[in-house]
Amino acid sequence: MTRTVARVIVDALKELGVSHVFGVVGDALNPLTDAIRTTDEVDWVGCRHEEAAAFAAGAQSQLSGTLGVCMGTVGPGSVHLLNGLYDAAKSRTPVLAICGQVPLAEIGSEYFQEVDNDLL
Repeated sequence: MTRTVARVIVDALKELGVSHVFGVVGDALNPLTDAIRTTDEVDWVGCRHEEAAAFAAGAQSQLSGTLGVCMGTVGPGSVHLLNGLYDAAKSRTPVLAICGQVPLAEIGSEYFQEVDNDLL
């Protein structure tokens, strides 16, 4: 069976001791959420809002001493992670934010909901 990029990411998260990923499902993240779904060691925790997901990941990191992980999809989904990520940074607790992105060919074309995640 071939390993997908999503499977490689989830396997790396397992190796880092990540047990939960907090987020809101979105098209750009479907392969990753599916890889999480088929993995026993990592659980997906669906949240109503990306901001709550980032705060949850930060809280888990602070309480457990492990890496917290949150996910936001394209554009506003990624932007909504900012408050929780800022809180984690000020608390000096490690949180990984996985953000969706528009199709590669559309980057820089003012594609619907495109956000420059690197600049952000």
